[in-house]
Amino acid sequence: MFKRLLFILITLLAISPAFAQETALLKGLVFKKGTSQRLSNVTITNKVSKIKSISDVWGNFSIEANLGDTLLFKKDGFQEYELPITKKQNLLIYLSEALSLKEVVVKEKSKQQQQKEILQDFRSKGVYFNGKPTLLAYIFTPLTALNELIGKDANNARRFGNYIARENAESEVDKHFNDTLIKKTVAIKDEDLAEFKYLYRPKPENVTYRNVYDDMKYIKDCYAKYKKLKKLNPQ
Repeated sequence: MFKRLLFILITLLAISPAFAQETALLKGLVFKKGTSQRLSNVTITNKVSKIKSISDVWGNFSIEANLGDTLLFKKDGFQEYELPITKKQNLLIYLSEALSLKEVVVKEKSKQQQQKEILQDFRSKGVYFNGKPTLLAYIFTPLTALNELIGKDANNARRFGNYIARENAESEVDKHFNDTLIKKTVAIKDEDLAEFKYLYRPKPENVTYRNVYDDMKYIKDCYAKYKKLKKLNPQ
């Protein structure tokens, strides 16, 4: 009887590591390196399990992985990036643009310049209200207003206008919640920074009237919550 129990115990100990390798659902954001621009349609592949995921319009993604797995991030126009998973935490991924001759010859333009030029191009096609005609437009320029409402270019302008609004709103958040300010405010470890930013990034409407002291207070309050969370869920 004793030998049989001993055999069962040894068997359980032998197979326990397999059960300990629990799959976790990792979440994260993908950015263009050196900017706050979030990248959509990035393909994320677990090279071990072959599971795939794609980032959404906000750059968010989630994928199942075990410790020791490697994630591969791919998007047209960007360099591939591999990340070994050494701990179960949220991820911030930065992809570098692929080098091209055009990038070497043409001087890079600012985001604001690019946005302005695209909007000017829509205006050259008769789209003056970014696809959202005003009431006065229907009264004084009804044909233009109608084109703005149902035209293909107007629809594209409307979508681009919404995209600009989202991008500019997120850029404003970055002014109030970034690596430099966080490290200046609290003694956070580098390996915890990505997870902290993912969990406590404020919404655009919450930073509209903040000054630097409000930002620092918010970061301190969030970091206190984060430390309690880490104690409750140690890695």
